[in-house]
Amino acid sequence: MADTTLHTAPAWLRLEQATLRLGGHLFFRGIDWEARDGEQWALLGANGAGKTALASLATGTLHPAGGSVWLRQDIDPGRDIGHISFEMERRICEDDARHDISEYLDTAVDQGTTAGGLLHAVSSDVAAIAEAVEALSLGHLLGRGVRFLSSGERRRTLLARLLLQAPAVAVLDAPFEGIDARSRELMHAMLARLLASRTRVLLLTRRPEDIPPGITHVLLLDEGRIVACGPRQELSPVLSKASSPKNSIRLPPLPAEPDVAGTDTDAPLIELQDVHAHYGENAVLDGVNFRMERGEHLCLAGPNGCGKSTLLALVCGDNPRAYGQSVRVCGQLRGGGEPVWELKRRFGLVSNALHLDYPKRTRVRDVVLSGFHDTLGLYENCSSAELTAALAWLEALGLGAQSAQRFDALSFGTQRLVLIARAMVKAPPILILDEPCSGLDGPNRARVLELIEQIGASGRTTILYVSHEAEETPRCIRRRIEFRPRPEGGFALVQA
Repeated sequence: MADTTLHTAPAWLRLEQATLRLGGHLFFRGIDWEARDGEQWALLGANGAGKTALASLATGTLHPAGGSVWLRQDIDPGRDIGHISFEMERRICEDDARHDISEYLDTAVDQGTTAGGLLHAVSSDVAAIAEAVEALSLGHLLGRGVRFLSSGERRRTLLARLLLQAPAVAVLDAPFEGIDARSRELMHAMLARLLASRTRVLLLTRRPEDIPPGITHVLLLDEGRIVACGPRQELSPVLSKASSPKNSIRLPPLPAEPDVAGTDTDAPLIELQDVHAHYGENAVLDGVNFRMERGEHLCLAGPNGCGKSTLLALVCGDNPRAYGQSVRVCGQLRGGGEPVWELKRRFGLVSNALHLDYPKRTRVRDVVLSGFHDTLGLYENCSSAELTAALAWLEALGLGAQSAQRFDALSFGTQRLVLIARAMVKAPPILILDEPCSGLDGPNRARVLELIEQIGASGRTTILYVSHEAEETPRCIRRRIEFRPRPEGGFALVQA
């Protein structure tokens, strides 16, 4: 016999004919939805479907343009709702960067908000903190700044903080994005505990396979409309339908490869010999050797925190620890007196760090145009040829109609597509893609992988691809190297 308890449980959230205005346009029109005690909900939908907007409307962050949104009186939005989201990560990192005092410190590194500080700010229960730290394997991270953690490390820290808060409502926006298999395993175990607790959960995800067993109800969204809503088992046929791209990508004409003075065209594109990088007493890279030849598209893999992002930063000119070491790009020794902007002309880059740092109020087409100048924001006049190239890339990714919109008005996944256009607009000799499919739904993920295939086949740009998801590796990637744990501690970079 079916359990009817949930049907008589009191509602804690109710939307009646709710409408929402975004960017001057009505997005939600007459939304009806109710959540009751004992129900754990997943909001499922593609990029731009409205998952984050609906959760923000339900929890009081956004206000309806019409209709009503009712939240039970004993739930205070400012006190009783916990969040895990990319926007929360961005706010923490932006605030720490704003108050950074590295230039006044002997260590030249201001850690800002540490992982331990984030936990102690919400709880004084030493035993509970120790339990969360052990369960999510955070012990070695407690003294490190949150903005210096990898994506997976940061997500585990935010989950530990949320568990310590024990909020009445928890909004988890794509919690599994950009994390390795071990982090995913740890987070699934802790989410199971959260879903079994009194906390009401709203899980936002673009992939049905990321919905954990403890979720009882699903609301499926598509472009601001509720397509299906109800108990999870009743919606199984809907959730099992595979998504496919609506149209294919046609690679825009590539501009001429930039002529960079001092470049040895016969040398490896990237070469590191016995490179080290330490943060305090923590050896992130220890004697790393790495080499990438022209046309040799390769995948760089390894668990969260192993040193992938540090290696990329050394190569791209974003980490001063490259100076005095054997780090060569296109045959030129880093620290040999080259202007950093000359170095950056050789790269197109997509990464979580770039995504976190990019100014939110920039127009979409200006984000793409900034790729010609390697700046965060557009501060120079662009030529008509550059504008034509930028718009061509947006059209290729199906974003031409959004070129005049603000970057922060787009969904996370759509922002990711814009950053890929920014990386490729100047046809760089080297394209570094650090988790490029993070935040993308099935159709957009397929479109990006198709785009990468076309870029790889063009023969103009060599791809360095970083991903935790083996099934997301494009076919053009023929070589794989990865960071593996060493018995004495740390990681070694080896051929897979």
